[in-house]
Amino acid sequence: MVTNRIACFLTCGYTEAGAMQAFLKKINNNYEYKQYLPNKTIKKKGDSKTISSKISGLTGSALLEKIYSIIKNHTTEITQCSAILIEDDLDGKFYNKTASYIKSEIKSIKDKIYSIIKCDIPIFIFYASLEIESWFIADWDNGFGYIYNSSECVSDLDPAAKKFFSHHLQQYINVHILKEYSDDIENYGYFDEIYYKLSDQIIEAIQTNVKEYITLLSNTNKLYCNQILCSKDLYYSKKLHGDRMLRNLEPSIAAGKCRRFFSPSYRLLANFTI
Repeated sequence: MVTNRIACFLTCGYTEAGAMQAFLKKINNNYEYKQYLPNKTIKKKGDSKTISSKISGLTGSALLEKIYSIIKNHTTEITQCSAILIEDDLDGKFYNKTASYIKSEIKSIKDKIYSIIKCDIPIFIFYASLEIESWFIADWDNGFGYIYNSSECVSDLDPAAKKFFSHHLQQYINVHILKEYSDDIENYGYFDEIYYKLSDQIIEAIQTNVKEYITLLSNTNKLYCNQILCSKDLYYSKKLHGDRMLRNLEPSIAAGKCRRFFSPSYRLLANFTI
């Protein structure tokens, strides 16, 4: 008997582990999204959940091998699901690759799964290119703009100072990090054949670079600038901020700007029926 359940296998990071199911519900709320991976968390009383060290950080080929292993061990249960969904960061995996090469790679993943389950059920593959932070930039008002301007995560700045920081953070990311990829964010990553990890660039920007950038502006507001320089809340944590942004994100807005990888998968899931 096929159930209204989609078996989900996610990159084993803190952003995705806690909030991806709620995000997928926004795309299509006709299904239950059962998370098979990450499938084990550690929680001490009074602390937030921690991903087991055995799976924490799994991505790429290591993530796929773990997925294949879980599917082998839970074949009967998973074949009763309406579909299988895999989500992972690309981290530059398809840099300079043709559309036919990418299609072939995705087909090989699906073929491997079909060889295990011995039946034909839909498989959705969601790629965040280069990382999930691209979605948070694409839907700025519900992503990074929400965290540093509208949310309660930054409590030591006046509302006007938060708006000032958020505005210049967006400007800095577009001009100094994304550069020529500001309107093509999923292709960001390589400059002169050197790979720049987007999340690392953003961490450094929020904690250091944007603060320095603001102090050098000719029209900077000294009052806002002093608050920003003294703030202890201006940092980026995937575990805290990433989780909140993913819960707050509007998938259709992110899909409108992440057109190469996210948008096709978004449309397939949004229109999926059994």
